[in-house]
Amino acid sequence: MWNCHMAKNSLIRPHIIGDGDDCNTTRPVRKRDKILGFLCLSNYKPKDSKNKTSSQAVNAQVSPKATGVHSVVSQSCSFDNTISLAPVSSADKPLPTLSTEATGISGVFTEDVPKPAIRTELPGLQDRIEVTQQLLYCNRLIIDGQLMFLSAGSAAKRPSDVPAIEEASATTDTQESDNNGLQEQKVDEAERNWIKAIGLNPIQQEHLRWLVAKVVEEFVKDDLKGSAAIAEVVILGPVLERDIYRSLLSCFIAKFEQDTILDVVLLQGIVQLIEGASPGYLEDDDLVRTLAVLRQRLQGTHKPPSEHVFQLTIAVSRLLDVMVNSKVKDVNSSDDHQPLIASLMELKDNADPILKFQVEYALQASQYIPDDESTLQAVLRFAGGFTMAALEGASVCKLDPANFFSSLKTLRQAAGHAHEATKSILEGMGASPIGRFGAMKSLLHGIRKGNKHEWYLTLLAAKTFVREGQLADFSQVVCEAFCRDERAFQIGVCQILGEIAMGLLWDLLTRQHAVDFLSALFRNAVGWKQHVDVKEWILIILTQLSDSQDASLKEYSTAVLQDLKQGYVTTASTTAISYSLKSRLPLPESSPLLTRVQKIPYLEYDLHKLRLQRLEESRQRIYIPPMAKPSLQAPDDSSFPLMDKVQEFLASSREVMLILGDSGAGKSAFNLELEHTLWMNYKRRGPIPLYINLPTINDPAHDLIKKQLHYRNFSDKQIQEMTLHREFVLICDGYDESQLKINLHSTNQFNRAGQRKVQVIVSCRSQYLGQNYRSRFQSQPFDRNQFTSQNFLEEAVITPFSKQQIEDYVSRFIPLEPRPWVKEEYIRMLTTIPNLMDLVKNPFLLTLALETLPAITEGKKDLSAIRIARVQLYDAFVVHWLRVNKRRLENNALTVHDRDVFDQLLDAGFISMGIDYSMKLALAIFDKQDGAPVIQYNHLRDKNSWKVEFFDANPVVRLLLESLPLTRSGNHFQFLHRSMLEYFFSRVIYSPAQLDEEFDPHVETPSPSSATLFDQDNPLFRRDLVSESSIILFLCDRVNLNSDFRQQLCSVIERSKTGPIAAIASTNASFITAATNAITILVRAGVSFNSADLRGIKIPGADLSGGQFDSAQFQGADLVGANLAGAWLRQANLSQAQLEGVKFEELPYLEVNALVKACAYSPDGRTLALAAGLFAGWLEVYDTSTWARIYQIRAGLMQITSIAFSFDGQYI
Repeated sequence: MWNCHMAKNSLIRPHIIGDGDDCNTTRPVRKRDKILGFLCLSNYKPKDSKNKTSSQAVNAQVSPKATGVHSVVSQSCSFDNTISLAPVSSADKPLPTLSTEATGISGVFTEDVPKPAIRTELPGLQDRIEVTQQLLYCNRLIIDGQLMFLSAGSAAKRPSDVPAIEEASATTDTQESDNNGLQEQKVDEAERNWIKAIGLNPIQQEHLRWLVAKVVEEFVKDDLKGSAAIAEVVILGPVLERDIYRSLLSCFIAKFEQDTILDVVLLQGIVQLIEGASPGYLEDDDLVRTLAVLRQRLQGTHKPPSEHVFQLTIAVSRLLDVMVNSKVKDVNSSDDHQPLIASLMELKDNADPILKFQVEYALQASQYIPDDESTLQAVLRFAGGFTMAALEGASVCKLDPANFFSSLKTLRQAAGHAHEATKSILEGMGASPIGRFGAMKSLLHGIRKGNKHEWYLTLLAAKTFVREGQLADFSQVVCEAFCRDERAFQIGVCQILGEIAMGLLWDLLTRQHAVDFLSALFRNAVGWKQHVDVKEWILIILTQLSDSQDASLKEYSTAVLQDLKQGYVTTASTTAISYSLKSRLPLPESSPLLTRVQKIPYLEYDLHKLRLQRLEESRQRIYIPPMAKPSLQAPDDSSFPLMDKVQEFLASSREVMLILGDSGAGKSAFNLELEHTLWMNYKRRGPIPLYINLPTINDPAHDLIKKQLHYRNFSDKQIQEMTLHREFVLICDGYDESQLKINLHSTNQFNRAGQRKVQVIVSCRSQYLGQNYRSRFQSQPFDRNQFTSQNFLEEAVITPFSKQQIEDYVSRFIPLEPRPWVKEEYIRMLTTIPNLMDLVKNPFLLTLALETLPAITEGKKDLSAIRIARVQLYDAFVVHWLRVNKRRLENNALTVHDRDVFDQLLDAGFISMGIDYSMKLALAIFDKQDGAPVIQYNHLRDKNSWKVEFFDANPVVRLLLESLPLTRSGNHFQFLHRSMLEYFFSRVIYSPAQLDEEFDPHVETPSPSSATLFDQDNPLFRRDLVSESSIILFLCDRVNLNSDFRQQLCSVIERSKTGPIAAIASTNASFITAATNAITILVRAGVSFNSADLRGIKIPGADLSGGQFDSAQFQGADLVGANLAGAWLRQANLSQAQLEGVKFEELPYLEVNALVKACAYSPDGRTLALAAGLFAGWLEVYDTSTWARIYQIRAGLMQITSIAFSFDGQYI
């Protein structure tokens, strides 16, 4: 706020606080009020008061008590002698007044409308941008969102990287945004929702900006630069970033300078591009250079007058408008300014009134070009009476309306003073002759000489209001301006109205109102002095509008034109009619540049699409953060949050982390959650997370990243760019399911010299790995002598669920769908049924239990008597799953044929058919794919393969396939969980009677025929199951539930014995395989073999660890490679048994009866020498193959303290 010290006769009136004009009023200052005040028009009035007489508003601006010399507007009706601002007495010429008789033109535009802007259908966030207008619209909304955010944060200035969003000419609002501050854009609800959605997707924003940049790049390298390309690229000007904008502008200017023939489209394009520049984008040299080339073209084109002269003159005027409102420097008077004025003066006396107006407008604009600041700024500062020191303040431009209203009157008053008095005023304010008031001094000088006219500034203000959609304010300017009777002003207003009517960015009603406005002006509007040239110009405009391609506007304009022509004789020249109102480029009808750009793959955008896809696919219904321990040997109570450990690993320089866990422990669930977390936190050009389901990759030992990216539809070029320049986090799931034995890090040569960083996270079942598994995962340095901490293997083992985790899971399970029980009831069942709580510490088994417990416990009163094994949870779950899908199909609207097929399935037993199908599929997966769980099926490629039986379009297959516990991703099929595949495979080996609608956990019905177990086609005979721990566990449960199955397995073992019964079997390896599998199952099931007759059995490679074999008879048995770790073998007879490679998990030892002082192995490791004895010692040598002593030498009283072998091992 500044204080105005007034002289006695000052025309600046002190205003009363609260009168609406006070700077402290609560009503915000409007840009409209500032400009109207500058033009000395009436203050803001309600829209319903537009019809009040203009004299009231005009007279209110001048105090009747003022006695000093002041200026008023001198009026002239002559077009050739346009109005000048000169000091005259108020009594010499009265101010113009409006008649109160007619309504006039003030009733046409009574309301403001949305500012004209290109709008299209809003695309979805993943939709393809179809046309360049849509690309412009989207980028403009992104900027609107930034401005809305800044406005909400009370930001005072536009950031340098936020381009302007206006489509129309750059005028006071765009070029002086520092003065007016950021204006929040008006957006509708759909636009606001789109802005909110795009605000959450920075990658999508980046893609839209990338498209804009690429369109410009495509234009710059286009040698032809045709009219379609020019129209397409120019509309993007307001949303370009600064460097891209300046590159495009430089290209336009260079093209215009090089062309020898005037290209009107290029001419309009370059001016439109300059008008749409964001604040700070233009440099003085851009405008001066462009003005110079336009002047040169004008000098070479102006005789005789033509369409080119008309377009060049309009282009010069529009360019000068930009310069008037910019802080232009380095405008050389002799080289630039004067030659331009000379060229324009040659055209001033042209007989064509329309061309003459364009020339006069350009001349006026050239007079207002400032030296070091904009004309508007100079007027405001001078009117405020600021000192030079005050001008340094950042807020001096923000004046309240009353101060702004007085600015033009102060200007007139200053113009009325003598030259010396004005000089004294400026010096008192601290202005040097070449200081900041250069523009002000130039303006005052021009007013005194009559070279600068108010109608130019008024038209400039009118254009500003129109550009902002403030048509009511535009109407007020036209009605109440002091210069409204002047011919130049009227022609300019008509041209503005014609452009509104012609502009496709305005709605039809607004365009028709513009026609109405023209009609009203033609019909002797109130307060509007009539000029023949103006009437002729209106008819020319309406003639052009009646030829519009818009049928509605054409019909409307034609009717108005015919009505006005009645009784009126036109004198318009034919050349004037040829002048087009389309001084701006039409909207592009095609998007050739965008079409070419759309063919360029945008890596970050494709990554963004992958991110959204994976965020959706990796979302899990229930996820409980797992705990883990540092190693398999560590106790469970040493656990830590697994996610924290993995994030710590990712922040380190280490390269490989191994995550272990039992089947169903939640390894895959964690991996998906990790991927989800990494994608959620993904930053542009950051590490790329890739979840890789290893069983789906063919030969993952090589080109693992490339194969996964190909699967995600990236091109070879994109893959090359990513592998060379991007970092990766590989989440490799299912190492065990792929039956891998190799080091993925080494075989894929990750992190070699010159490569970007790759961190690998591998998950695997604990049971799949042997003792020395670390070498399969540990990263190997390129130089083995440079082993560093980054090569260390990070390891974590998922621990079973705690009670709290189980309760959390139940809490999240219940709301997913209607449940028969509440949380407390589920927890009661889990804790009451014996051993069930221990069983469901496995997350997958917990899921099965929660799904099936209501059916299992239905009708059971004594829960403590219920015994539930792991396999029974799977039995119940499968029945439950198929039952639910059967009901779904019953309720679905099937075709007649599908309904007949479904009825046949019901007759055959839908649930039993589904189980049979699943068992056959599981068997095929193990037989044909060696247990690899993922089946890739293509109807054409695999039409003759084994897969057709399970995935053909046959209705029976299709209905069953839709009902099974299978998942599908593209053409990949697999069971819900690998354990589900192993469960069905175990049922192929032994399956109880088919369970249909009822399930009783107490009863295990024997298989219909025991003989089928001895069918050599049974997998028990054909496949080594010792390493398939999960299948073994399922069969163990069957053993404990069904004694018949136990007896059958014992029979299989018996048949492997040597002797008459096994005469045939001994020659058949399948019986040996079956016996090995059978005894492994029985031992794991806890069956005791104490004192058992196992003489001559053939069970090579069997897992007998922990088995009970006290006093067992193993004479002559084939135990080659068997695992007897922890087995009970007290008094067991192993004579003549084959024990090569037997694993006892205990190292051999040598018991010595004296203190050992020294020992040494021979170079070949076949012998061991040791010295023993406390006082009198001896030397002993042992054969390490049998640990038999082969030499003993007494050393007497000599003490032996060290031993060494000779190089050849012959001497000690």
